[in-house]
Amino acid sequence: MTLVESIFKTNAKEKAIIQPKYIILADNLTLDTVNKLESIDSLEAPERVVVMVYYDAPAGNFISAEIQKKLINFAHKHELKFLQGHGIGYHNLLNEGIEKGDIIVSCGYHNSIFGAEGAAGIHLEPEVLLETVKTGEVAIETPETIHIELTGKLNKGASVKDIAIKFLQAEESKYKGRAIEFVGESLKELSAKQKQDLCQLAGRSGAVCALTNNDYTGEADETIDLSKAEVMIALPGSIHTSDSIESLEGTKLCACFIGGCTGGSIEDLRTAAEILKGKKIPTNLRLTVAPQTNEVFSQAIAEGLLDIFIDCGAQILNAGCGTCRTTSKGVIGDGETMLSSAPWNYEGCNGTKESKVYLASVETVAISALNGYIHN
Repeated sequence: MTLVESIFKTNAKEKAIIQPKYIILADNLTLDTVNKLESIDSLEAPERVVVMVYYDAPAGNFISAEIQKKLINFAHKHELKFLQGHGIGYHNLLNEGIEKGDIIVSCGYHNSIFGAEGAAGIHLEPEVLLETVKTGEVAIETPETIHIELTGKLNKGASVKDIAIKFLQAEESKYKGRAIEFVGESLKELSAKQKQDLCQLAGRSGAVCALTNNDYTGEADETIDLSKAEVMIALPGSIHTSDSIESLEGTKLCACFIGGCTGGSIEDLRTAAEILKGKKIPTNLRLTVAPQTNEVFSQAIAEGLLDIFIDCGAQILNAGCGTCRTTSKGVIGDGETMLSSAPWNYEGCNGTKESKVYLASVETVAISALNGYIHN
């Protein structure tokens, strides 16, 4: 029995009725979806519904403000667990304690981050999520599992983000509707932060969920050799199209962002600060930095990391998504180019549709910020 089969308590391809530990409502929902919450009069399991505001917080436009107001009202009406102003919700829930075998559902595409703890983070479509909010359960076909063995060791200068960007070059249909289980001795060498990056980005492959399993002893379907990782850049428009940094060396940048789900941990900020310490960014480049959570923000202050960022010319944002998907902070205009440590770069996600966003590891973003162009 695979890990997902044991969590869902059914065999692959069989229908499972699951009762998630957490059912997440967040301000990534559209206003149309949030409006439908007003017609929900009672919840079967209010203790398992969590409302979180962090995507565009504080609200940067009238639509965001309306969405957040209605989420807050819904949380008060049903006396739900509510998180606001704490930073990225997924990371706050991880800090509160997610255990192997838990199930968490939301409309977020990075819900698979919980797989770092051996939990199943499942993406639901809005209508299905609303029904799950009401009933406390959801019917899902238990997915077949693809086991991917990690071997080797990351070389200096390469990161799990590079591994993930390379991995996502594969056809989405290859993993669509399946579960990804990362296994192998090299998995045990990865930090909690590295496992989180790997699982949440692997969820972008079309998989139902992505998990880590240190206890697996069977055969693997695929292998990823960490020692062969090269520094990668995701090209504007999609994380599924990418190239090596050598091919993009010298690409002019107008802005850089260090933060988001895959770039705002305390480990990420330490890495960036080590690169930026005592240096200045070019005057024609904007650099924004956003810690993932308030806990990380406070720790970065205590370690003097924010002073380093300020001294180099960066602008510090509040804890949360920062300059990422559809927020109002640090966006770029027509013809401008950004290099971001965040996980989103679809057309218009960080600014106008005529802007371009490349994605890379924190190390690559920090080094490039000092040069004003993509640089290894």
